[in-house]
Amino acid sequence: MDTDGGGGGIMQHSMVDNLLPSAIYRPIVIFCIGLWGWGLNLYLLNKQHIDPAQLLLIHGVEKNSPLHQPIFGLATIATGLIICNVWWYNWISPWHWTPILCYVFAVLLVLWPGKNLYRKERERFIRVLRRILSPNLFSNVYFGDVILADILTSFSNVFGDLFSTCCSATTNDNPCYRDVLVPLLISLPYMIRLRQCLSEYIDSGGECKRHLWNALKYASAFPVILISASQKKADRYIAATGSVPSTWWVSDTGLFRLWVLFVFLNSMYSFWWDISMDWSLINVSASSRTTMMTNHAHQHHIRHYTKPIVRFRRHFHFNEAGLYYAAMIIDFLLRTTWSLKIGSHLYAKRLAGSIFMMQLLEVIRRWVWVIFRMESEWVKRTMASLPTDNSTMLSMDSINNAGSTGGATSKLMPIREEEDDDNEDNTTK
Repeated sequence: MDTDGGGGGIMQHSMVDNLLPSAIYRPIVIFCIGLWGWGLNLYLLNKQHIDPAQLLLIHGVEKNSPLHQPIFGLATIATGLIICNVWWYNWISPWHWTPILCYVFAVLLVLWPGKNLYRKERERFIRVLRRILSPNLFSNVYFGDVILADILTSFSNVFGDLFSTCCSATTNDNPCYRDVLVPLLISLPYMIRLRQCLSEYIDSGGECKRHLWNALKYASAFPVILISASQKKADRYIAATGSVPSTWWVSDTGLFRLWVLFVFLNSMYSFWWDISMDWSLINVSASSRTTMMTNHAHQHHIRHYTKPIVRFRRHFHFNEAGLYYAAMIIDFLLRTTWSLKIGSHLYAKRLAGSIFMMQLLEVIRRWVWVIFRMESEWVKRTMASLPTDNSTMLSMDSINNAGSTGGATSKLMPIREEEDDDNEDNTTK
């Protein structure tokens, strides 16, 4: 991961800058692109005969009204809102509060109490958001909650950027406690996932250690966030006095080296978890081997040793195996975009529009992650209920059967509060 949230600094203007959204509009544009991406995810999954409604435990979705259609509708409304606000701000009234109204209207769109404007989807989002924000370690964790929380981690820098840009637009050179609040906002999605992992570990009765290793992955993001915040503070000290305070235990060069270390560990750990756990593409196991050894005295003795074996997943839902290899390459490359900062000639902050591009690349990586995370879950649930190894026959009925076996699969059953939406209209009125 990388933490360049809280950008909003002044950069030299160029032709590239003119083609990209200004700092004040950057967060909401990224959020809107993310919404379009989520709709595209649902559309592509549906085209590949994977039903997201079944995986996300969503009810009342008619076959002639796919899940992606209302998401595209909301994304269209959000896009129109942004375009109208930018047009008004640039050509009608350049009042400094005008961009802030764009964010206000976006929040009002989500909270609109009327039955129109895709109320079911908006209420479902608020309901899931309320669940994932709960600090209760003993609460249930559903698959849809995990998907949303993981998506929010890709927007962590955008949250910090949103705070900084709005702070700059509404106050005159007021720091707004950025040194504290920006790192906290960036950390919030990782705190949510950390809490979910601990809840899943507790729910397993302490038997499933995988959730602890997953929690460690999200915890590894916190040193990166804290060191990045310290680097920004060090930059201000160096600009003002030429060096960091003598009371600091580390120099600016030491901070950078620490940042490289922790961001490397976090990125590699996260990449391995993506392909081996979230996508279940690669499995590493140990194979015990026994050999007969003979020494120079012609004495025989048995030697036991273990050999790691890497296996690739056998059952695919997508027909083209190359898609899985391409996804792993893309995930690795976009997980390591932080490497642009290592060379001084490629220092990201000096690149025009770099903050926007880095945030956009992370959102694109998340689009890819969601597709293969949902595919992996679909394959696991269907293959667990089928008596055959034929991965080409993945029926939707098999998911329903797998979710009704009780026991460890109880969380695959319908969420009770979703049933309240069954009689509501799913389209605009």
